[in-house]
Amino acid sequence: MTTAHDEMVLFGLNVKNGRRCYSIDERDWQPMKIGETVLPGFLWIPVADDENGAWSSYWMRLQPGARSFEHQHDSTELILVLDGVFTDDDGTDFLPGQTVSYPAGSRHSTFSQDGCTVLVVAHTGSTIVS
Repeated sequence: MTTAHDEMVLFGLNVKNGRRCYSIDERDWQPMKIGETVLPGFLWIPVADDENGAWSSYWMRLQPGARSFEHQHDSTELILVLDGVFTDDDGTDFLPGQTVSYPAGSRHSTFSQDGCTVLVVAHTGSTIVS
């Protein structure tokens, strides 16, 4: 990963006439945080942000056995499973091609036994529940 003018430059990003096309490039993965807390086994790649601040999107990868902290969603979050199995703390599995959304104010944790990659779209982030 390289940086230019304090902006991250993504290897998988192609921009032409304002159109942004992104293909996952293994060199773009970076450690994921909630606030200043690093989530062990979680990686992310920013994809796009709405210019009016309505939403942002990113790829998120859970390495095998990764488990998130319990967290609260500050806004509605939509997840699309690309590969692997994304599992919620109640044991519900979400498979490739499935989506799940979490309403603002909801609390949960997630994990992946064998690892997975998901696309996340949300207005704001999450807060760790203490």
